[in-house]
Amino acid sequence: MSDRVDQIESSNDDGRDQAGCSGIQQKSSGGGNDEDKSDRVDQIESSSEPKKKKKVCALLVSSVYKEMAYKVKSSRDQSFYEEMIQQSKLFESRALHLQQRLYEDDAKLAMDLVITEGTVWNITISPLECAHENNMLEFIAHTSAQRRINKIWYNEIGASLGGVWKKGFFTGCCCCCKRGWRWSWKCGCCCKCIPKTFIFMLPQFLISPLTKFLVHYAFFLAALICYSAFLLTELDFFEGVGSVKIYEWIVYIYIFGDICEEYRHLMPCLNEDSILTDISQHISEDLPVPLRHSCWYKFKKYLCNFWNFLDVLSYSITITAICIRFFKSASSNNLARRFYSLSLFTMYMRFLHVILMSRKLGPKVIMIKEMLKDLFRFIGILFVFMLGVGVLYHANMYPKHVDMWNPAGWEYWRIWKIIYIPYWQIYGDSFLDTFSENSTAPCTSIQSEWENNPDIERCNQYDWVLLVIASLYMLISNLLLVNLVIALFSYRFERVQENSEKLWRYLRYEVIMDYKSRIPAPLNILIRPLNILYRCCKSDNERKQHKPDRRLVDRINTLQSVNAINCVYNI
Repeated sequence: MSDRVDQIESSNDDGRDQAGCSGIQQKSSGGGNDEDKSDRVDQIESSSEPKKKKKVCALLVSSVYKEMAYKVKSSRDQSFYEEMIQQSKLFESRALHLQQRLYEDDAKLAMDLVITEGTVWNITISPLECAHENNMLEFIAHTSAQRRINKIWYNEIGASLGGVWKKGFFTGCCCCCKRGWRWSWKCGCCCKCIPKTFIFMLPQFLISPLTKFLVHYAFFLAALICYSAFLLTELDFFEGVGSVKIYEWIVYIYIFGDICEEYRHLMPCLNEDSILTDISQHISEDLPVPLRHSCWYKFKKYLCNFWNFLDVLSYSITITAICIRFFKSASSNNLARRFYSLSLFTMYMRFLHVILMSRKLGPKVIMIKEMLKDLFRFIGILFVFMLGVGVLYHANMYPKHVDMWNPAGWEYWRIWKIIYIPYWQIYGDSFLDTFSENSTAPCTSIQSEWENNPDIERCNQYDWVLLVIASLYMLISNLLLVNLVIALFSYRFERVQENSEKLWRYLRYEVIMDYKSRIPAPLNILIRPLNILYRCCKSDNERKQHKPDRRLVDRINTLQSVNAINCVYNI
């Protein structure tokens, strides 16, 4: 949104125009004279497009205020930041109230409106997408948005899993006889007796995001089992293609398909199509090209997502392991085995994503993810303590140790010895025996021996100050730092628990929209080329041929105008 903010700020439609688009001008509590207010009203009245799309406009204004607040937070006074945050919350609440009123007036139109793209200030976006990009949890968690998301999840068959099974399958088992309708599980039912719903609902169910999600993780689980079997039984020296066995081939095929599908959006022809509704606007050739996010913004947005970062980490480690196995000739296969083990571990962590869709277990996964973020932020503080105390230990145990970076290999560097004792002392191991003189065995006091042979450890010296340093460090680390981490976890748990339902619905929306266009790996290796060929050969643009229902468009615009006024003035 930051790149869009810059484009909006440079355009003629400034913040004053934005202030009135959610339903007549806001009632400002302070600042500005009568001339400024009249200019604002004139500018609002001269802008016709925002009047028709008040919900999108209100969400955009909220996001613009929020982004501008973060930009001025470090460069201006705190009061200006707080004022913009309050304005952002104001327009977000108005958009939410507007959505609630529309849902009460016409539920179907309100549900269609949240996924219908609208163009405001040359930005084409749907209310749901705008709310997702700007972390508006309450809007996404609203009943109308969730009902529409459920329809996308079940591919318009129903709004719940029970309704899908009943409508899509059980009706197909109802056969017609002379005495009326009765349930039959016999396979001999003639085609004439099977309702048309079963014929059309079954293919529709098979291509639904729910089905693709289940199939994807079924293949994922099978790949994990094969990967584990390969790592436990088959990993050996590479001696040609013939040495690659069946489990390894399965793993490579799945990983290749998964990587291709994860980054399918890099191809322009595979950009996700917007959902067309009866109130979707008609796109003509005369309209200017809408503003889009920059590539740098998309890259940052992608990596800021925890699960995307975990995917990138998993793919990177896996590719590194494959390169080491096939291209690095060595007398030992331990390095490749280590990278394959790390790769398998990250894949098991990625499998937790399937639990995210569970209403009960999903919030627990969110808590773990947020606590991990807090822990990684806290590691910097812990590292400073460990490094400082480790240097004190090493300087008094091994004085005048000049060989800090042993040329024999990075595993013999003294930095590992420096942080070894302080790290394990965090968990309560005191290492009192290590501080006694010549506690390391076998060891030597001859400098030439421990310098020429890194496997032989240098004998340490005893100093009473080591016990003093250890007692103070363990007092700080075990009573202060560890309890501070526990307090951070408790605070994060309470924060997530308060908004657990909203956070779960927000992340669930991400998954549903992703699997709306995803093809399960490795099936995508066969299906995706056909899909690309179909998209490239498609001569008619469905979006341009689409004609909205003018009656419904006029109705939703009228409802938005009336309810926008009611929201602003609390009528």
